[in-house]
Amino acid sequence: MNFWSTNEPFAISALIIVLGYALKSFRVLDERDGEALAKVALNVTLPAIILLSIPAVPLEGSNLFLPVIPLLGAGITAGIAVKAFRKQEPRDLGLSMTASVGYNIGLFAIPLVSGLYGAEGIARFAMIDIGNAFVIFGFSNFLAAKYTAENRIKKLDISYVVLMFLKSVPFVTYLVALGLNLAGIRITGFLARALEVPAAMNRGVSLLALGVLLQLKLAPGTWKAIWPTLTLRYAFGVAAGAAVLLWLPMPIETRVIIAGVLVMPVGLAVIPYAVRWGYDRNRAAAILNVGIPISFLLFWTVYIVGGRLAL
Repeated sequence: MNFWSTNEPFAISALIIVLGYALKSFRVLDERDGEALAKVALNVTLPAIILLSIPAVPLEGSNLFLPVIPLLGAGITAGIAVKAFRKQEPRDLGLSMTASVGYNIGLFAIPLVSGLYGAEGIARFAMIDIGNAFVIFGFSNFLAAKYTAENRIKKLDISYVVLMFLKSVPFVTYLVALGLNLAGIRITGFLARALEVPAAMNRGVSLLALGVLLQLKLAPGTWKAIWPTLTLRYAFGVAAGAAVLLWLPMPIETRVIIAGVLVMPVGLAVIPYAVRWGYDRNRAAAILNVGIPISFLLFWTVYIVGGRLAL
């Protein structure tokens, strides 16, 4: 297999992201359109993929370990962040803590891996996203509340957290899909063919949304404020990812998927959390936006290294 055919999925994905950015630059689309596309991806096309893939995943071996990955990553990075960011101003500390945990899997990772590993790779990333949902809607939200600039909240209202989970269409879909898996039920026939339509749209819609939402121009002072968080996320991601690729006793494809997750950008939820708890929304968006090209290149590197290790 030559270099181009191996890396073509990344080239296509990059092209769609650039197309989205170009459409915004020429004012064909704007950020509201990007937000609408992201909502379609997360609430329509991604759930279709989940319902088609998760019921077919064998709940055994390394697959059972996958949801633990984001939980471990969040615990380690949050522990480091508490010490690394302790001297920051309250307004920056809370955002740094919140943006240090969680991964953008549904909108970023799954569209990329669909072109690389197909349905099996998607299913494994979806398994990881189950644990990631607990990090995003639970732990990340708790950190945003705990370190809010007003420092008025010592613990997060459990009913609010539960409501966050129940309002998440992907998370509820994960629960339904896991229930189908445990019951030995797979979606087939007419319903499967109907779900295949939005599922096939996921990659294009998600990547186009990322391009439209991408913002490369940073306000003065923004880079200085966000670089500590980005440094922590990617230093840990690269170090842990390298360890996974080299030493984890699992098939190389599983190692690539785990290492790839560890270098994903922060989840979209960091922006509404910043708004809710009084942090700088533009800085939150900058952490996400700067992370998109970094994560794209790092995941590509992980894929190439994984391919070499498989030889």
